Amino acid sequence: MPDFLIRGITKDKFIRFFAVNAFSAVQTAIDLHYLSITNSVILGRLLISGLLMSANLKNPKDLLTLRIDGDGPVGSVLVTATGENTIKGYVQNPQIELPKTEKGFAVSEAIGKGTLSVIMSLADSPPYVSQIELVSGEIGEDLCYYYYQSEQIDTMVNLGVLIDSNARIKQAGGILVQCMPETPIEILESLNKNISKFPNLSDIMDMGHSLDFILEKYIFNNIPIEILEEKQIAYFCNCDRKRFYNGIKLLGQDEIQSMIDSNETIFAECHFCNKKYEFTIDDLKNIGEER
Repeated sequence: MPDFLIRGITKDKFIRFFAVNAFSAVQTAIDLHYLSITNSVILGRLLISGLLMSANLKNPKDLLTLRIDGDGPVGSVLVTATGENTIKGYVQNPQIELPKTEKGFAVSEAIGKGTLSVIMSLADSPPYVSQIELVSGEIGEDLCYYYYQSEQIDTMVNLGVLIDSNARIKQAGGILVQCMPETPIEILESLNKNISKFPNLSDIMDMGHSLDFILEKYIFNNIPIEILEEKQIAYFCNCDRKRFYNGIKLLGQDEIQSMIDSNETIFAECHFCNKKYEFTIDDLKNIGEER
């Protein structure tokens, strides 16, 4: 079945939540980038995070970008979600592999110390950029810290990527829960109690439980909820030859002339989907003339 995202709220309006099943999107990213198992988990978690955080984008032109820059061996990790319910992403060093630790995949060790940047571009407004220091490198905890620091919103994030030894996805999903400032203490205590008992998300999904069931029976339990929307999502890259053509036009005239003088066809490759676009000497001459 297609990937999908759920948006909902408790019936008392004190808590909002988002949940996503991103099985196909994460597997597509793995196949496109030939990811190691460690990087499959890392990019998978960030893709799920991007989908959860972009759930309220209203305009097709709206963009949300998450970028992790760490000093670990994987380098930078970037994902971009759109108001059209699509997402794409890449890892700087996709084949880097680290052995599993007692806690599982060595996500924090692979990322290292660094920053998480959140870039929001709404319609034609200038981009808004917010950045925090990574608190753990596990991504879920870093997102919780981001919301607390930037928006003063108590947030719970649970990200799950279950993968087999052949780097094939078994389950991939996430849940984001946010409490409004006026939430009564007894409701917060009930929610925290439920969450503290909640097992690993991807394992529960692998048992065949739906996100609706997980939200109702595990996360909220005795707190009535209402599903407001369910929409399909997908991994999709909107690159095309024209975008790269226009990108070359932004280069300096001397740089374009240098490429012409080399008398060799050049190839531009998209980081998000690995498509290659060919530009001949005649193309480069046309670009130079248009500049």
